[in-house]
Amino acid sequence: MLCHFYMTEGKKQKQYYTKPDYAYFNIFSDSSDWMIKGTTGHGITSERGKVSQIPCLNCYQVNDDFYDALERLSSEGNKKYEVGVVLDKPELKKFFGKDNVKDVIPWTHEHRRPSPDECWHYDIPRKKMALWPFSYCNVVRVRIRPAPLYEMPIKAISRNALMGLLVRKNGYKHKAMAKLLRKKKWDEIDEFGVFPLL
Repeated sequence: MLCHFYMTEGKKQKQYYTKPDYAYFNIFSDSSDWMIKGTTGHGITSERGKVSQIPCLNCYQVNDDFYDALERLSSEGNKKYEVGVVLDKPELKKFFGKDNVKDVIPWTHEHRRPSPDECWHYDIPRKKMALWPFSYCNVVRVRIRPAPLYEMPIKAISRNALMGLLVRKNGYKHKAMAKLLRKKKWDEIDEFGVFPLL
């Protein structure tokens, strides 16, 4: 399982974060698919100091480290994580192709830096502190190829790849969410869950 977060960053939204509007659009639209937008600037800089222009969906591997970080977020206060969409990694590999779903490799400076086209494959762990408490979680990136029309890195993922949502505790209403899930037919997805943990 993977989790992609939609985050609020105060007045200045960083270019590689996806704004919460996209998540709420997906939740309240009539479509049972989930629209995603790839963002640039992920990974390390190249030998010449250039950032990656490869549009990606930045995700965390859902494992023990992720659960520990989620628990810290819940106990120590959440100021920016609005919604998390939980995705099926094998389904994403089928949909986007194995070469476009990459486990991110920690960069150790032992080799020359890669070309800008490969920078999205790597991260420098100490530079991820802004992602607290998920700074040391395993990252997986999904390359989103631009659509033929207008070259926008926007894609609809089939509901087959959806496994659940992490949502804000404040304002959460179980009955209203259950009705929405029925309308979108997400209640028919095996093991789909909504977790008000943020």
